[in-house]
Amino acid sequence: MSTTQKNTGGHANTKLWVRMYRVGFGDCFLVAVPTKKGPRFILIDCGEHSSHIGSLPAVVDDIATVTDSHLSLVIATHRHADHLRGFYKCAARFRAFTVDAVWMSCWDNPDDKQAVALQAHLLAQAEAFEQQVRPLAATDDVARAALGLTGLLTGRGLAAAATGPDDSDLSNNAAALAMLRGAPEDPVYCFKNSPVRHYYRGGDKAALPTELAVAGLGVKILGPPTDPGLLSDMDAKAQYLRLVAESAHPAPLKPFDSDWRTSQYPPDALHPFQARQLEQLIRAVQPDTLLAGAALADNTINNQSLVVLFTFAGKTLLFTGDAQWGNWENFLYGQDVSKMTAPQLLPASKKMLAALDLYKVGHHGSTNATPMAAVGALRKGAVALCSTEPGCFGSVAKNSEVPRGPLLAELAKKGPVVRSDQVAAGEAKANATVKLPPHFSSPGNQLYIDYEF
Repeated sequence: MSTTQKNTGGHANTKLWVRMYRVGFGDCFLVAVPTKKGPRFILIDCGEHSSHIGSLPAVVDDIATVTDSHLSLVIATHRHADHLRGFYKCAARFRAFTVDAVWMSCWDNPDDKQAVALQAHLLAQAEAFEQQVRPLAATDDVARAALGLTGLLTGRGLAAAATGPDDSDLSNNAAALAMLRGAPEDPVYCFKNSPVRHYYRGGDKAALPTELAVAGLGVKILGPPTDPGLLSDMDAKAQYLRLVAESAHPAPLKPFDSDWRTSQYPPDALHPFQARQLEQLIRAVQPDTLLAGAALADNTINNQSLVVLFTFAGKTLLFTGDAQWGNWENFLYGQDVSKMTAPQLLPASKKMLAALDLYKVGHHGSTNATPMAAVGALRKGAVALCSTEPGCFGSVAKNSEVPRGPLLAELAKKGPVVRSDQVAAGEAKANATVKLPPHFSSPGNQLYIDYEF
């Protein structure tokens, strides 16, 4: 197929459009940029969580059809399986792709000693968690949740993580990284050609492929930060949306609610625990401790996300990966604001958010990945795309469900919010029957949702 005959995905050849695929709990976005020779394509992430819905092969097949297996740019925001898994699960398909350039986070640069040391430490930590939790996974939901988190970093699914690593199974993040980084070269995990590769940090000047630059595409790299301290800065509670019920208490909180008080204590209430009983109690809470540790390693990787702002023909699109507070803090405020009583957004950040046309909702709709200051500064009418899968993490009862209802409600006050699970894909049915807003489309309500500017 010649460069002038490329598929347009059903869109006019002169239109800028974005395709959000339903891959389950994960990200996969295709951006089509119109040029004089036809659309040129940018793929931003291609992953799935271990609790996948089986749609990834069909997604990659669709990408191949629409792009004629030619991607001008591949962006891998960070090294979690729900953003990378497609590059090894569908390696045979990707080997037929010609890719002009690959962009990754500076924290994935194999030639950066600090980055390599940090990733090795986090991977070892995740694997240690898996080893400790594995015996409990068959009967303990918390242990399985911990394996789900470490699996994002190791790339092993729940079954593999629960039974131990299989040396014959290359289905891990190392294989995806081999394809994306090309170092060392791998005969299985590779593209058809050898793309130009760049590893960016916030503030870097990006080198766009020539055809995209000539077409008028602009880009700014907003994250990640290079300060290791910011990578572990996960959640400044005052900066994030909280559920109304969490803050609307009619009276001061008491240590124990009346339901837990009594004037009659059972005879053994104040008897001390025996040593064996204490050991059993400590062993029983161990999965919760391990889950907290697994979450810390997981979130540190999230803060390594490459954050990219595209501009084209007066339109602006923000892709934040899974950036959490330290990453946002870096590009919204330019400094650590933990000791400031009333931190103010940088003028450039205000201007950027006030002009934003499309926001890729951070971290699949988790509350601690979209600061309330950013939501408040968003342009009225800005579109929010949320690639997510309900039921994978958290619960409504604990105000921790992903995606978070209160967050999506606040975003909806600004403009249309569309979720990937509004269409069917793989083994999953559509989880919403709400009609797609104007400028959105999905033929047959299957596999993907398009937004056309």
